[in-house]
Amino acid sequence: MRILLLVLFIFNFIYSQKNNLAQSTPCEHPLILLAEEKGIKAIPIRDLIKFKKIVEDCERLGDKEKIERMIYNDWQRDYEKAKKMQSWSSTHAMCVFVSFAYYFVGQVIATKPG
Repeated sequence: MRILLLVLFIFNFIYSQKNNLAQSTPCEHPLILLAEEKGIKAIPIRDLIKFKKIVEDCERLGDKEKIERMIYNDWQRDYEKAKKMQSWSSTHAMCVFVSFAYYFVGQVIATKPG
């Protein structure tokens, strides 16, 4: 009985592994497609090492332009997002700095020593 259960367990383990036979090249991997669509930062942290390996394999197969285009698009997406945030952050920081400066300068000027 133990041998039968062990054999069933082994066969279950062997045949339960997923084989992605429909995927012909690493450039068609779902992680690459996710990075193209939503950006490299959308890839989960647990898959980053796998993503790097897939990118290296894709470049090795000669589709380096696709990877470069994906990275360029990611940089452009970050630039567009940062451009909007930078102007608001800079304005807010300047208003806070000026307010604090006026407050402390006013405290120094308004108090008379002795």
